[in-house]
Amino acid sequence: MKLLFQGDSITDGNRYKDKASRWDKNHQIGHSWAYIVTGALTAKHPGRYLCVNRGVSGNTVKDLAARWQEDALDERPDVLLVLIGVNDCAAIADGRMRPEEYGTVYRDLLRQVREVSPEVRFILLEPFQILDDPRRTEILHDLCRTVWEIAAEENALMIPLADDFDRFARRDGRDLWLWDGVHPTEAGHYHIAEKVLAAGAPLFGTEAV
Repeated sequence: MKLLFQGDSITDGNRYKDKASRWDKNHQIGHSWAYIVTGALTAKHPGRYLCVNRGVSGNTVKDLAARWQEDALDERPDVLLVLIGVNDCAAIADGRMRPEEYGTVYRDLLRQVREVSPEVRFILLEPFQILDDPRRTEILHDLCRTVWEIAAEENALMIPLADDFDRFARRDGRDLWLWDGVHPTEAGHYHIAEKVLAAGAPLFGTEAV
């Protein structure tokens, strides 16, 4: 089973991106929630999973679209995991992107994958941030609603995260979970991975890790 992780810096995890370095499996996966999911699945079930990370720091859905052929369609994943939205939120707030583009482009990306891989399953992760910026908070809520709508349309597995991090920040302080309000700490990445592994167990064909 091939798992493809897609998104921005939260998924990227400072992975090596040049093709010549893809032999280095540690740095090909990077050091994010994708790394934790990969480690758990491949340790518990050797030989069953091939995990590929194509997250790129700074990306919006429009950036995904620009590299989608090579980094998604050509990969032919069995499971596509997508976490994207925080950079879109900033782009919408700054006027660099129209709000409706997020849903339009996101839907088209999944449509393209399903056309080349009809049996693909999608796991969509809710974008999140904790910033003292009412405008970006409002935009984030709209983007989260859009992802939930897309998940319903595609019969995708949805991983809620925004409320989790809001609750954790009120309880423990923001810095323990999202050190700059956007990027997860080790604890934050672990939480994301834990939710993906638990909710995705039936899809992965295994018990929760």
